[in-house]
Formats: sequence, C-alpha cells, structure tokens
Amino acid sequence: MTARGRPPDPDLETRVHAAALELYGEVGWAGFSFDALARRAHVGKATLYGKWGSKEKLIVAALATGLPRHPEERAAGTLRADLLRMAGEILDSYLEPRGLVYLRAQIEARVYPELFGQALESFQRERIRIGRAIVVGAIDRGELPAGTSPALVLDAVAGILTNRFLSTPISQMPALAARRNVLVEEIVDFVLSAVHYRDPGS
Repeated sequence: MTARGRPPDPDLETRVHAAALELYGEVGWAGFSFDALARRAHVGKATLYGKWGSKEKLIVAALATGLPRHPEERAAGTLRADLLRMAGEILDSYLEPRGLVYLRAQIEARVYPELFGQALESFQRERIRIGRAIVVGAIDRGELPAGTSPALVLDAVAGILTNRFLSTPISQMPALAARRNVLVEEIVDFVLSAVHYRDPGS
C-alpha cells in the first residue's frame, strides 16, 4: 500500500506491467514471483499485493496490455502486399525485447488454460479474423483459386516464421534481424507459389 502522505505513482502500472512481461519472458510462469518482480520493478511487494492481489491477476493484466499488436486492417492491396505486411509485423514482434512473451503464453495456455487461455483467446480470434479477411478478399479478386483454405495460407506463413525464429541460434539473431525484409519476402513468396497465387499486375 502507498505510504501515508506519499502521492500515488502515476507510472506504477506501466512500470510493473513492463517489468512483469520482461521477467515472464525470461523465466516463464514457473519462475515468476512477486519477490523477483518487486526487485525488478523497484516497488514493494505490499504495493503489488495491494493493487493486483495475486501474481495470477497481475500477469493476465500485463498480457492484456503487452501482447503484440494485431496486423493493421487497411484497404486491400494485393495478397502479396498484405501478407508481406502481416509477416513483417509477426517477425518484428518476435525480434523485439519481449518477443518470447507471446510464444511462452501460447504454450503455457495449454498447461494453465484457466490463467492464460482467456488472455490469449480474444487476441488470437481477432488476429485470425483479420488474416482470414485478407485471404478471402484475394480469392474474391481472383488472386487465389476458389476453395483455397485461408487457415492453411496463414498457418504456413506464421509457422515458417515461428520455426525460423526459434531455430536460429542466439548468436545469429542480429543477422536474422538484418535480413528481415529478405526473409519475409522469401517466406511469403514460397507460400504463394504453393497455393498458385496469380499476381494481378502480371
């Protein structure tokens, strides 16, 4: 609790959420504790308990504010342009300092569904809705054959990106980041060739 006479800290929530995500990304749920978080965020444990009540409530609140942003919904271009933008945003979210947070949460949602499931469900539902609209729009424009599965197209792009990130040694991450644009183009073009994409400008 805030000491008598001390003004409330306007940056407390932002600072604690950032520290919580950073700590969670490093140690996962098994290593997450208020002791470690209090040291990292430079706050007392009593403050954490007073505001959030439990580490479970705190991590859910932090995830709700710290998950990667959704791909932007813009006026449809070509499917290739839309997938390049989406793939770039996914890879950027992995390469940022808290990139492991979302990956950890997806895995631990299977182990602790009561904790992480709800925090991720609405986020993933919205991401899927946006991605599906992109692929369906491409089918309607004749860029993809009728009957193409939006789920397979999206899973292929995201899956290759995720596997490439996870299989890259830490020492090679700077090189991966430097090749960001080239890698995104290689993956998107590989997937598009597999689904018989027709470039509207050709």
